[in-house]
Amino acid sequence: MAQDNPRTLRVAAIQMESQNGFVRENLEHAQPFVEQAAKQGARLIVLPEFMPTGYVFTTAIWDAGEPKHGLTVQWLKENSKRLNVYLGTSFLEADGVDFFNTFIITTPEGTEAGRVRKQTPAAFEAYFTRGESGPHTINTEFGTIGVGICYENMLSYIPRLMFAHSVDIMLMPHSAPSPMESILTPRSAVDAFNANLKGLAQNYAGLLGIPAVMINKSGRWETPLPLIPFLTQVSAFPGYTSIADSDGTLKAQLGAGEGVIVEDVTLAASRKKNVVPSCRGRWTGRFPWGIRIWRLVEAMGSMSYRLSSERKRRARAISS
Repeated sequence: MAQDNPRTLRVAAIQMESQNGFVRENLEHAQPFVEQAAKQGARLIVLPEFMPTGYVFTTAIWDAGEPKHGLTVQWLKENSKRLNVYLGTSFLEADGVDFFNTFIITTPEGTEAGRVRKQTPAAFEAYFTRGESGPHTINTEFGTIGVGICYENMLSYIPRLMFAHSVDIMLMPHSAPSPMESILTPRSAVDAFNANLKGLAQNYAGLLGIPAVMINKSGRWETPLPLIPFLTQVSAFPGYTSIADSDGTLKAQLGAGEGVIVEDVTLAASRKKNVVPSCRGRWTGRFPWGIRIWRLVEAMGSMSYRLSSERKRRARAISS
């Protein structure tokens, strides 16, 4: 049996809107939320996926690309040190000739605790970013943080990785809008997607026996789509940012608007599950058929990404 020494960690999750491509403005918009979370005693503060970048399925997203130690990383380090907190978000990182969706956590000393790159870009994301495999963990003074970035949390390798590395807390930063209602995704499929998102933190907490934090954006979302620019995807981020404790209790959850939730969670070895999470093939659960077609879109996007000379040129210009 695991030796138990339960620890309490105060965690904050920030739900906010982001403007596509306006990195500096998005960081400025995030500032008061971070200040609020720190004043409430949060030790670990987490912001959504691509908080500084925005979320758009065109080459315009590359305009928001940053070098490995660019504006977002410096902002995180400065605020971590000034506020004496751990602080995390993901940004569009240019490295060599590639763009990555990179989640980073900085420490109260103003240093970098670690990075995780998204392994599986979701659907049309694959046209603009490259995936990279890895352990998806970051070590800190209070334990090992597991990170699943948005869509990855629907895929079975994430809970299995978290179990294999015996992580102490799970962070799930998202830029997850509701799917646009269509023939492939009727209203029932949209509702099922949102229900899965709403229950995600609690589901992972129950599956692994660790605290789980799901962080999403809010606000309207609009983007053209690759190959079919005459079709504009119009939807909204439903929010549902949540904190669940290691016993599976839902501690707090937001609706669709901007906001901050701060809760104490328990890190306890005795609560961790000792059975490998059971998942069906590729997926962690049952998802609408229309969502499953994303795999084909990902394959097409990955091919387009590999062949793109513009991507290589623009990434190199940013990272050099």
